[in-house]
Amino acid sequence: MKPRSNKDRQILAMSGQLRPLTNTQKSWAFTHTIDNYALKYKKGNAVCLLCGHEWEAEEGRVTCPHCGAKVEVKATTQRVVREKSYFNIITAVKGFQVIRMFLMIVEFRKGMKANPGFVEIGQYWIDKFGHATVIGLQRTLGHYIDSFAFGSPLEIRRDNDAFRHIADQWVYPRIKVIDTIKRNGFKNSTHCIHPVKMFQQLLTNPHAETLMKADEIELLRYLTYHPNEVDKYWNSIKIAMRHGYKFEDVSMWFDYVRMLETMGRDLNSPTLLMPFDLKAAHDLYARKVNRKREEERREADRKKALEDQAKFQELKSRYFGLEMSDGEIILHTLDSIDQYYEVGRKMAICVGSAHYFNKSETLVLVAFKGTSQVATIEISLSDYSILQCRGYANGSCEYSKQIADIISKNTALIEARKRA
Repeated sequence: MKPRSNKDRQILAMSGQLRPLTNTQKSWAFTHTIDNYALKYKKGNAVCLLCGHEWEAEEGRVTCPHCGAKVEVKATTQRVVREKSYFNIITAVKGFQVIRMFLMIVEFRKGMKANPGFVEIGQYWIDKFGHATVIGLQRTLGHYIDSFAFGSPLEIRRDNDAFRHIADQWVYPRIKVIDTIKRNGFKNSTHCIHPVKMFQQLLTNPHAETLMKADEIELLRYLTYHPNEVDKYWNSIKIAMRHGYKFEDVSMWFDYVRMLETMGRDLNSPTLLMPFDLKAAHDLYARKVNRKREEERREADRKKALEDQAKFQELKSRYFGLEMSDGEIILHTLDSIDQYYEVGRKMAICVGSAHYFNKSETLVLVAFKGTSQVATIEISLSDYSILQCRGYANGSCEYSKQIADIISKNTALIEARKRA
């Protein structure tokens, strides 16, 4: 893509003047970013794929006696092993923070010293306002995220998942940063945080500067992906930091604080913000929030049901007050929507929440023995058969046969109400 502004043209010109990789940088990439092997064949010694040295060794992690590299001795029949890795060089150029992305490709052959090749994939140029400009190779079509046209020039490109992913790989330990980032607390380590995101936050977000200077690295890591959330709860974070709280599981702590907020708790209370056992406190409030949401859902269902009161009256009012008994068990109808929900709550069944009161072809009865409810019954209004007879929590009812006899003897009473 052609540069469209003076800034793009300036960056593209400076990009062409960057120095190539040094031998020290190449050596670091070769020894730190890929797995180093010594292949052990069925007949013969282990062969170090770095320097080609052969010696007698067993499988496992060993040191090559010739080059001193730590290698993994692996039994195999392979003669050629190919490896690749991405790594980044972080530097500063005329007020821009620059992340240079490289691909290293190595082909190991028995009896030959490995000779890695290096290709610069792209660069991020971050200005003092945190705006990033991407220079990179052209990507090709395909299933792989890191498919590049290696013959294409380094040009201004749109940011994409491939460049973002590569920029989050290995980082060469000697890092050069612009003065603003150094002033804002950076101390020569990215702490395995995405460099582009971290530098952008350090340049634009004072909270990132505070966390970096306070050495709250886990909070800083969380901020790079959830800046709005850190901003929202910043006062609570400051209180916890001021009281010396150690943020170990940051994502769980934020989940916990969100639940405190949901339950209306004081987010300025050090006692609440600094639980001795974060997991136990988190689980406790998770249960509280779940109970609250369930209550809110039931209340919403109940209110919605009340809106259907007219329909309920039309369907069921003719059966209101219907009662039948054999002298021991008494059956009667539910005469309001609230009664459906109350029975559902007491008997731990869904007669209310499942809107049985709106069913036009069935009728719900409750059975009592003395003052105790023993069953909830649903009968068909077409043939008066029992569709369900449920005890507590949908359990079976020991009086189901007795209840069936009562209904059978009183079908004429139900039918009279139906025709009324």
